[in-house]
Amino acid sequence: MDLPQTLATLVHSSLGHRASPFLVAICGWADTGKSTLAARLCAALGQLGARGDSISTDDFMRDRAERNALGISGYDLRSLNVQALQGALASFAKREPFSVHPYDNRTGTKSLRPRTVQPVDVLVVEGIHSLHLSLAQQMDLKVFIDSDEATLRQMRYRANIQKRGMTPVDAAARISSEWEDYIVVVRPRVEVADLVVQVDAEFRYLCLKGGA
Repeated sequence: MDLPQTLATLVHSSLGHRASPFLVAICGWADTGKSTLAARLCAALGQLGARGDSISTDDFMRDRAERNALGISGYDLRSLNVQALQGALASFAKREPFSVHPYDNRTGTKSLRPRTVQPVDVLVVEGIHSLHLSLAQQMDLKVFIDSDEATLRQMRYRANIQKRGMTPVDAAARISSEWEDYIVVVRPRVEVADLVVQVDAEFRYLCLKGGA
């Protein structure tokens, strides 16, 4: 399944002559390809003549050291600056530029240099908190990336080592501390999704709900 093209076609067909810009949420467990999917969706939209950009909810999260000091994971809602994220979406809705400080997974910190997001037709908000209770109603298309527990843990373990430079022991320990928060906070948001997409460890996608 060519998920970026499928989503781009769906979004483009919904744009029409609407006055307001379009918001897409891509939610799910970490390291399931959400940021790559968002980038490819924006590229596919460009081929259809629509302007797209993406941001990550990670850009509005406490740095890793701060979360560790507080004893919370990134899945804990206390890790997210909801007000700042809501402000960014409000600017987008008014077709005004806004700035984000991109999060670096390897260092666990946000960049000191901001990135300005210019007004576009479609903004893709990807990340574990993109279907947060205070955000979901604003989203025009809500996508949840899902899989079985073993596959999700495998993908996270691999990324913890390759993307974050963790040792195998630390990579496994990190997952154990995060899984309960994911099940309590993020996984239930699948119920509000328009599309639920199953992913395997090789990032192949199959639409389970809301698609053909």
